[in-house]
Amino acid sequence: MRKLLKNPKVIIVLIALLAASFFIVFNGLQFGIDFKGGTLFTVELSEPITDPVQLNTVRTIIENRMDAFGLKDTSVSTAGNQFILGSIAETDPEKIIEIENLIKTQGTFEAMINGNTLFTGSDIITISKDSRKGYGFIEEENLVSWRLPFTLKESAAKNFSRLTFHKCAAVSFDAQKGNQYDCEHTYFFIDRPKKTITLIPEDVYSNDSILLLNGNRSEDIPAGTEIDGLLENLQPYFIVSNELTEEQKTELTAIAKENKFVLVHPAVSDSVRAFAESLGLEVVERTASIESTEENPIPWVWSATGAQSVIALTASITNQEPYVDNIESAKIFTDLFITGSADGYEDAKFNLDRLTILLETGSLPVPIKSISRETISPSLGSEFLTYSMIMGLIALIVVALVIYIRYRKIYLTLPIILTGSCEVLLVLGFAAMIRWNLDLASVTGILASVGTGVDDQLVITDELMRKEKDMELSFIQRLKSAFFIVIASAATTISTMSPIILFNLGMGSIVGFAVTTIAGVLIGVLITRPAYGELAKRILEKEGN
Repeated sequence: MRKLLKNPKVIIVLIALLAASFFIVFNGLQFGIDFKGGTLFTVELSEPITDPVQLNTVRTIIENRMDAFGLKDTSVSTAGNQFILGSIAETDPEKIIEIENLIKTQGTFEAMINGNTLFTGSDIITISKDSRKGYGFIEEENLVSWRLPFTLKESAAKNFSRLTFHKCAAVSFDAQKGNQYDCEHTYFFIDRPKKTITLIPEDVYSNDSILLLNGNRSEDIPAGTEIDGLLENLQPYFIVSNELTEEQKTELTAIAKENKFVLVHPAVSDSVRAFAESLGLEVVERTASIESTEENPIPWVWSATGAQSVIALTASITNQEPYVDNIESAKIFTDLFITGSADGYEDAKFNLDRLTILLETGSLPVPIKSISRETISPSLGSEFLTYSMIMGLIALIVVALVIYIRYRKIYLTLPIILTGSCEVLLVLGFAAMIRWNLDLASVTGILASVGTGVDDQLVITDELMRKEKDMELSFIQRLKSAFFIVIASAATTISTMSPIILFNLGMGSIVGFAVTTIAGVLIGVLITRPAYGELAKRILEKEGN
């Protein structure tokens, strides 16, 4: 035994076991949502993406949006060319709704004025989170305002300066403050409808007009906002009753070919919808915002069209303070602010964080068609872990019984089972070292690698016990012959599993299986199998085999 413990191959195993135990104790095992609970998202894109680079862009954007919440155990992968699979260790209903809303937002940001685009999210070079540059919150009486500084591209800044030039009108003069101006407003949208005709029922138009004029602090709608100013950026639109007028039908027919969708309120009549469909338009119904209540009514046109905030220009931005008489000499502003407000700090922080995430991650190249989700409770995940441990123990007992029936010798059965158990510990130590999240697929991979390990040990044992005419071969020669088979088997397994990790292959849910299987095979070939070969050789020599 002492001679065996001095064998370098055995010493390597002992050192590896100590290292694995160290990582397990100090790093701990990281369990995936299968065991500690979480939520699985299945995202269906509106159309297949054949370009792998673009598909990976979609996956990365969704992953960044989920990661932005600071939650652990986030995993996003592709499944085919139209589905994205995401998982996150979170089960709180409110947080899950926030994540789902963030994922399904295409994230196309636009700043508009008078129906013209000032700039888009792709025109923003950087977003600053430096309080010295204005980022942060300002608490006022019953109101919390927020500011998000950003820098525009030079071309976008020039376009902004051109479209806002002299958009303020002097209305009065104050001896202390100077000229007082009435400035036009800029409208900020996320996912503003494109190639879309908006149909608004008359009563909804009237009600929304009043709500917009009254303003809504929780939605960043300033008092005095005019509905026509908002709708000017959503051309074309129609105010409809139960039946379209002949003039409206004629105009709709004329512009139908230039558009693809028609956005309708639920109250729009079936006959109006049918006419729109007869023109080849796809009807998209938008209901009122789920946050709209009797105490806090939100205008339908505001939420349905993706409006985010309304910000008045200033005399300095429009080159009127100081006054510039020629647009060619206008000052170009590359550093600007997006501002907003909310009733409390938490709401203000949520609005600022959401906008920051969307601007930082960019817009999705294609819209999201649907999102389905499945929640695994922590208690159910704990049961999965318990059952997995029980199944692993049962598998170990069954394997031990089969080996004993095969050799009828306990002194051969125990080393094989002991080596397999060591491999499990080493794989778990490897997972703890790289902080890999263990899910059901990973545990299955561990069992699979141990299974191949046992198979390899049987090959080694059988090779050492051969009683054929070439029995004159030495133990060393027979070990070499056995390891040729073992290494060939390992190479086959690794070459089969590697593409799943390297190229994902749309099978993100079994990446954990591939990782733990390869880790187990490598640990076996490089560490435990050589040690077992030495152990088996000495046992068989001692027993006269």
